[in-house]
Amino acid sequence: MKPMTPARSRFLALGLLIIVLLLLISFVIRPLVSNFLAYGERIETLENQLQIYQRLAQGLEQDEARLSELKAAEPVTDQYLPENKPALAAAQLQQFLHRQIGRQGGQVISTQIISSDEDGPLQPISIQVHMRGEIEDLVDLFYSLESGKPALFTDNVTVLANPRRQTRVVRRAGRRVEIGRSVPALDIRFDLTGYAGKEKTP
Repeated sequence: MKPMTPARSRFLALGLLIIVLLLLISFVIRPLVSNFLAYGERIETLENQLQIYQRLAQGLEQDEARLSELKAAEPVTDQYLPENKPALAAAQLQQFLHRQIGRQGGQVISTQIISSDEDGPLQPISIQVHMRGEIEDLVDLFYSLESGKPALFTDNVTVLANPRRQTRVVRRAGRRVEIGRSVPALDIRFDLTGYAGKEKTP
């Protein structure tokens, strides 16, 4: 076997060096460059998300400040029933209704608490009302209930004519005398609902 000439040896060494460089580029440098570019894109994406979150955080702070101003100007809590316990809230709602009917006119026949299993941030407190009154009494009552505070809502309203008369027996000059008394013209039934905050559990 003839020894290689110096020129051929140099050519072969140069070829081996090129092969090694190509392998190094393919298996080491190219993955590193790809990872670097991927990290750069990921960093850019995260920076964009961070800017979005910062803008949202600034907007949230402004919204919270605005909400605090609105609450201070007109508190929302006075729209709710004062009591959180359903039984106490229902009793207060009944007392409130009796006061309103006393002011507007009319006669309460009965009230009954309506149980509710509704789940939400507020608990509905409802009572079923049976009363008698004139049309003017009913209009004034519904207006005062639905336009005042706390916020109250009427539902399932039924209004029937009530032509019956009530009589009362009295004694005059030793004889029994029946005195007729007109019953209010309308027999009225409806559901009245207010809302209370959730009862805090210990």
